Amino acid sequence: MNGRGTRGFGMLELVVVAMLVAILLAAGMTQWQGHVAQQRLRYGVAQVASDLRLAHERSKAERTPYTVTFTASGSGYTIVREGGGFSENAVLPEGVTTTADLVVAFSAFGRPDAECTVTVQNAAGTVAASVNAAGGITYQEP
Repeated sequence: MNGRGTRGFGMLELVVVAMLVAILLAAGMTQWQGHVAQQRLRYGVAQVASDLRLAHERSKAERTPYTVTFTASGSGYTIVREGGGFSENAVLPEGVTTTADLVVAFSAFGRPDAECTVTVQNAAGTVAASVNAAGGITYQEP
């Protein structure tokens, strides 16, 4: 035997396989980044709705007005009890921001001063959490 049948892979075959693996990894990474952005948006809008509910429930329980303040293009917002005693700085997930300046105020009986919608966005899209006139809070699924 001269050993020609057990030569192994040539350089061209290895380069082709490496290129195919790189293409598959790149496609997978793009899909993964889209999935991560979608999950961050989903968590962000649920977090906003949860914190609006927190302010709403605390205002009713403590008979004290609360405000939730959002800043346009910001990833942070505040929940504050009128007269002090409670203040929280909340931060949205990475890459998620609000679209407008907005103050949501709840009276001492949990009523909002007006119906409003808090819109959050990132690379995956835009979704909203809404407060109705009775204080009910809902949000969209991205």
